[in-house]
Amino acid sequence: MGKLTEDERGDLAAILSSPELNDPRVHADREVGQQLADFLRKDMPDVDEVVLGRILLRAAVTITQLGDRGMPLERIANIFTLSAVDLTALELARDARPRDE
Repeated sequence: MGKLTEDERGDLAAILSSPELNDPRVHADREVGQQLADFLRKDMPDVDEVVLGRILLRAAVTITQLGDRGMPLERIANIFTLSAVDLTALELARDARPRDE
């Protein structure tokens, strides 16, 4: 199982202790977040939950930073899509090789 770094533990503790987390407007976001977590658990049972959480936390921070700079949602989505392509390029290249019959 993946382990959180001390910085990640601190970030998550700050999030959990945030007064905004108890705001009723955040309740719906929390439910959708739980649904996403449940979906990822079912869709990727071979991936460690802590690793998934670390990835989502870093993605959320990056999305927030890019959005705060005024970057349009479409560009943010493109950046994440191209990152996924980059991370999976070797696997995609293996799939594209001709197979011996």
